[in-house]
Amino acid sequence: MNLRTHKVWKYMVGLFILIISAIVFYSFYMIDDNDKILLDIKQKIQQSKYVDFSKIVDGEWDNIILITPYTSKSEIKDKYGIAANRISDFSIEYREDLVLIIFCNEKSIQDYIYWHGNILITEKEKLYDSIKLKREDAKFKVDKISDNSEVLNLILLK
Repeated sequence: MNLRTHKVWKYMVGLFILIISAIVFYSFYMIDDNDKILLDIKQKIQQSKYVDFSKIVDGEWDNIILITPYTSKSEIKDKYGIAANRISDFSIEYREDLVLIIFCNEKSIQDYIYWHGNILITEKEKLYDSIKLKREDAKFKVDKISDNSEVLNLILLK
């Protein structure tokens, strides 16, 4: 093997290692929605008309942000100082049938879920703008649309 071929192989191996490192770093950086949290909340809802996220959702989080449909990543960054780029499925920007619930520790995203239903501020007033709640204020009353329906509304308790 001549010197030129040897150099080409070194560059190719180096590029391969760089690409693999980037893929691994990206997979650790991105956060997937947490199906376990969603399942735990739904199980609690089957047992009670009230749900307290602080008692159901484990982990180190001190606030939640309820993100309404059609909210962009830049709006979240501007309003809350949180980089939503870590969220692997950011479909809230284009969907109206979901509410994105982000569990944060200060300004760091710990987990998130998509809620299939609405979040209401009162029994009759839907949440139209994203809000941030402290962990101890993450309490909701459950409003089932029908007995057989998968869609559930959560009414914020004040």
